Amino acid sequence: MSNETNKISADEEIAMQQVKEIKGFYTHLVQFFVIVSALAFINHMTSPGHYWVIWVIVGWGAGVVAHGLTAFEVFSIFSASWEKKQIEKRINRKL
Repeated sequence: MSNETNKISADEEIAMQQVKEIKGFYTHLVQFFVIVSALAFINHMTSPGHYWVIWVIVGWGAGVVAHGLTAFEVFSIFSASWEKKQIEKRINRKL
């Protein structure tokens, strides 16, 4: 029974880590929209003919997309299942 309790605990820990990663993505997304909006306003007020804010949107936007893909495990080399397999492999090795 204690082995089953440990398994549930490890699963809960993985789930908690995934939730933290998703929360981090949403925080990053909100920061992106707030700051880009402010920069777009500044850009429009200071030099309306030259939209330099596009470079910020493209560069930072690519980072936000990459963060989202990894947070939701759409594309992740080191996913939660990979971590779980590695943990189980090392636990079994110690026994």
